[in-house]
Amino acid sequence: MWDESSTNLGGGFLNDSTQGGGSGKKGPQSNEKTIVPVMIKHITSCTGDLQLAGRPVNTLTIVGVIRNIEQDTTKISFTIEDDTGVITAIMWLEADKNPEESDNQVQLNTYVRIYGLLRTHNNQKHILILRMHPLEDLNDLTCHFMEIMYHILKAKKPKEVSAPPANSFMSDSMISGMSPEQMTVLEVVRSANDVDCGIEKRDILLQVPKHVIPRVDEILEFLLCEGHIYTTKSEDCFKAT
Repeated sequence: MWDESSTNLGGGFLNDSTQGGGSGKKGPQSNEKTIVPVMIKHITSCTGDLQLAGRPVNTLTIVGVIRNIEQDTTKISFTIEDDTGVITAIMWLEADKNPEESDNQVQLNTYVRIYGLLRTHNNQKHILILRMHPLEDLNDLTCHFMEIMYHILKAKKPKEVSAPPANSFMSDSMISGMSPEQMTVLEVVRSANDVDCGIEKRDILLQVPKHVIPRVDEILEFLLCEGHIYTTKSEDCFKAT
């Protein structure tokens, strides 16, 4: 329920439906597979493109009660109501299918879940239905509210700080699990990589902080065993890998 993937329809449903659902449009919406749960007020109160917590919404899902059904030869229009508002949802009928054979046998004053795309006609917003089915358990209504809150909170969560470059002190520490002292020695060895034979231990001892000096032999042995450095012309001369 909490994973955003719980609002994704599998089996390539969206790719097929968004191209053949009567919208006549292709593009980013056809490729958008994330279905965002919303309340009707989110739709009716928006100006321009629909957004939730600052994030654009392409394919959406709502849960509401059917208050009216109007049918003609090409489409069925449903008036859907939730606690925040009312909106029209339209299902276009397939030319070779009898409306009575529809898989969506819904009734007035019953809860339904709708997956669809937001459309505007004559300055009136409506939902183009991709899929609709009756709610079998009212717990799904509570689940819908919670999914909306989860999506809003997730969208507002600050973006994680991007990782530093791979050759930086912090990145290597996190990747290898090395201590600051071990990283200090490794950086000293790296600084001499342009020298053919690398750096000698006596020079390492001159460059590391005083508190690291007693552990240099131990740290060099660790770096050798881990493959971060190797010896060159002698056992006391090192280069970084």
